[in-house]
Amino acid sequence: MEPEPTNNDPPLPEPSYDDDLVDTAPVFLQENEAEEVQVDDSAPIEDEEMDTNMDTNMDMEFEGVAPGSSDQMLEGAEEEEGEVALPTLTLDGHRGPVYAMSLVSPSPGAYYLATGSGDDTAGLSSIDTATGATKFETLPGHSESVAAVAFSKDQTLVASCDYAGTISLWMKASDGLPPPPASPSTPDSPAAPTTYKLDRTLPPGPTDVEWVAWHPLGNVFSVGSTDGTVWMYLAKTGAVMQVFAGHDPDNGDGGGVTCGAFSNCGKNLLTGGGEGSFRIWNPKNGLARHVFKDGQDNCQFTKGQVTCFHQNLGASKDIVAVGGNDGFVALVHIPSKKTVGSGLHHSPEAGETSSVECLRFSPVNVVNGNLLASGGVDGNLKVFEIGVGGGNQSGLLRSTASHKSGGVTCLRWKETTGLDRAVYTGCADGKIRLWDVRPSTALVLKVFKGHEDMVLCLDVLDNVLVSGSDDHKIHVWAV
Repeated sequence: MEPEPTNNDPPLPEPSYDDDLVDTAPVFLQENEAEEVQVDDSAPIEDEEMDTNMDTNMDMEFEGVAPGSSDQMLEGAEEEEGEVALPTLTLDGHRGPVYAMSLVSPSPGAYYLATGSGDDTAGLSSIDTATGATKFETLPGHSESVAAVAFSKDQTLVASCDYAGTISLWMKASDGLPPPPASPSTPDSPAAPTTYKLDRTLPPGPTDVEWVAWHPLGNVFSVGSTDGTVWMYLAKTGAVMQVFAGHDPDNGDGGGVTCGAFSNCGKNLLTGGGEGSFRIWNPKNGLARHVFKDGQDNCQFTKGQVTCFHQNLGASKDIVAVGGNDGFVALVHIPSKKTVGSGLHHSPEAGETSSVECLRFSPVNVVNGNLLASGGVDGNLKVFEIGVGGGNQSGLLRSTASHKSGGVTCLRWKETTGLDRAVYTGCADGKIRLWDVRPSTALVLKVFKGHEDMVLCLDVLDNVLVSGSDDHKIHVWAV
């Protein structure tokens, strides 16, 4: 364990930024200067590296789930319980549902877990897997449910955001696991945080904050709001760098900006909206480079609300999978501004239970990152193989699993090697399952039990799995 820093310690290094993202002397916006911008759709997007093997004129359809088709997808097997695993550790710091979490590792065997809860607080947990030591600290100052938390790329900062629009930044104050406080911390009487201390609370800006995303290269972050705006901040000063306006919270299913993230290279900001559009923004000038919406420019897209998306990290790194609450999934190619694939997570006959809740491409070491897992309210996990190169584009359904006792709320791929392919799913029945998705009918390898209510979020890093639930608990498993 390293000693606590003193006033004589050198200051943290200045964050570095991509020259194409941030001007040398950026012009910050005032709160009242946000306005809807015209889409700058006249030029190709050159910031992402173009995949020269991608035939963007070939519209891919997921096998067996063509758009508009009522054909049922491959049915999942009757669920078979695998090996049962109970939590290694349980953290009881929250008094409300645990909505969001972010897990990082500052050193081997040591982990920091940031959480957001319906008890109007954020939390910071320190976990030492070698000794089993844990510490939960309440990050106070919020007045509504904390729906979004995230660590910066360098782990020096944590952002916590709530439904009142409060955005707090917490600065790392120590390395390793700090000693317990002199007075034990309880949910009713939390001790002052010592691991990450409040750096600043940003001035009022967006209203209800739905998500937060850090830039992959520097300490710049963005948040999305139910008012239809996206705000980008410079963490060092808290200054507003851009306000992106274009999603209409009063159109379609509403919900404002439901999801967002910077692209892999950081040169684009990607957002999905409740009005059914998916937008590619230029962070440097605030203009929308392209808008994907059903029926616009012959685009086949969700007719409902965009619920989630995920960008490929492997051979097809310019591909983004976008899911909707009508069960529709589209594959978007960023540089060409085209959809290169589309299909349904499951049959439209399922009606109101068709929402896609989570999408995730496989890690780079699993089939070059070209497997796409989707989970839905229907209780199904589907795994597709996304083709790369030439005119033989295909989205083959490789594996399926059926959760008979509730919908899939969240998922993560297991970091594996060789031919192994495994996916964790969090479910409305309070269980987490690890599936072997190599067979066409996925096999349950392990069932993680301990939650008494719906699993709302999970994360996995190295050999640690963490989860949050409607039962107010945070569970930790050694995997």
